[in-house]
Amino acid sequence: MTEADDLRQHYRIVVVGGGPVGSLTALELARSGIDVLVLEAAPHTTDVPKAGTIHARSIQLLTRRGHFAAPDVDAGAASTTFHYAGVWGLEITAPPGEGPAIAGIGQSDLERLFTARLIGLGTPVLKAAMVTGVDQDDGGATVTFTHEGRTRRVTADWVVGADGARSIVRRSVGFPATETAPTAAALLGLAVLDDPATAPRGWVRTERGWTVLNVNHGGFSRIITFDLDGPHEDHRRPLTAEELQETVDRFAVRPVPFRNARSLSRFSDYSRLVDDYRFGRVLLVGDAAHVHFPLGGQGLNLGIGDAVGLSWRLALVARGQADPSVLDAYSRERHACAAGVIANVADQRERMRIGVDGDRLRHELDVLLEDRDRNRALGSVISAQSQPAPSTLQDAARGDFAANTVLETDTGVTDLIRLHVAAGNRGLLLGGDASESVRALVEPCWGERVRVIRARNLGPTTVLVRPDGEVAWSGEPGDGSELVARLAETFGGSATRARLTSAGTR
Repeated sequence: MTEADDLRQHYRIVVVGGGPVGSLTALELARSGIDVLVLEAAPHTTDVPKAGTIHARSIQLLTRRGHFAAPDVDAGAASTTFHYAGVWGLEITAPPGEGPAIAGIGQSDLERLFTARLIGLGTPVLKAAMVTGVDQDDGGATVTFTHEGRTRRVTADWVVGADGARSIVRRSVGFPATETAPTAAALLGLAVLDDPATAPRGWVRTERGWTVLNVNHGGFSRIITFDLDGPHEDHRRPLTAEELQETVDRFAVRPVPFRNARSLSRFSDYSRLVDDYRFGRVLLVGDAAHVHFPLGGQGLNLGIGDAVGLSWRLALVARGQADPSVLDAYSRERHACAAGVIANVADQRERMRIGVDGDRLRHELDVLLEDRDRNRALGSVISAQSQPAPSTLQDAARGDFAANTVLETDTGVTDLIRLHVAAGNRGLLLGGDASESVRALVEPCWGERVRVIRARNLGPTTVLVRPDGEVAWSGEPGDGSELVARLAETFGGSATRARLTSAGTR
């Protein structure tokens, strides 16, 4: 937390939105030594009945960034059962040495964790700061906000919009987006069930609609209803406890009495995806960039991927080590991931419909889930492990996700995740036989951006791994020209200068 009077006029980066995605983005930048200000509209963190599923790829990213404890590299693959379109039986598997396939952590808990670490680094986090507009020119951006009844302005080299589905940053700057109109209506709330022992647990489909109850004996249970027959007549009309009770009873085809309802809201299958995550000096992450039907617990996980995918690149740009064009790669990659999620939640919605068509699609799903290979492939989609797919380091090609593995270095035996944590915001260039020649080629130009490590058990292979775990290049270095080109493309800098520098050392 900070006070408005303590703020300076200019910051390198302003992050608008201090939820879990915005605070993670800011934290990653601050840990890289970047001057960041966080503006959050809410006065404090609130516990809401929203995202609570952290999928495998998010766990893998957060362990590599040092936010979760590193797993045991010798542990086997971890699997769990999940749901698709309300049907349980989907298998989600994390590779060996990568930790659990799913973690139950609420978004409020993540926000508190990241915010506390931000404050510990001395990064200003201003709560109850309502951003009203963002203006930009070639030199930077101006953020206007209100705080305690006063209008204030700060300037920044870059602005990151992490301010949710109704993002003022997105609307103020004018990001073009592709939208799909809603066809379904859903209700959400927390309440104490009068008779939790007999309440319909989990995902239940009747001839009238769906109920989803996460039953808590003696405490607040999360209650959701899905109506696939059409959208809300007025999605902005406040939801009442009476409407939620009537809908639950109607869809369950029997009374499911509850009391003390709170955190009531409506949502739908409306989707929106910005055409580009970057507009000049402004970038988007999380729900500010993409909105979709919340099936499969994928929204928060998309945002975590956005935060990690953006922050290491934006740190390079903010330090003047890379051209802003590297940010366009962030936009392309994350747009593809979000488009994939929007497609799979639309498929789930169709399989949840009531009637003959829905029955047919659900039968197809039952057949699919019985096929182990197809089941696990679909589980990889839901857990974000298909973009990119994991691969062992020795076999990894460009675009793969380098799975954790044991590495024999000059300082001892370790593993890939621990090397990522120690490298901070730098990439890793892991080489076997040719490590010294690679070091002479790389360190003069990229030493601050890439850590070169000899891994004796890699043999002749050299692998360049980004801070987010994706392989940027792999192979035998040869004359180094291909490696140098990939370093320049990924981490900025001049490939020509690198070749000249290398030639001068021979």
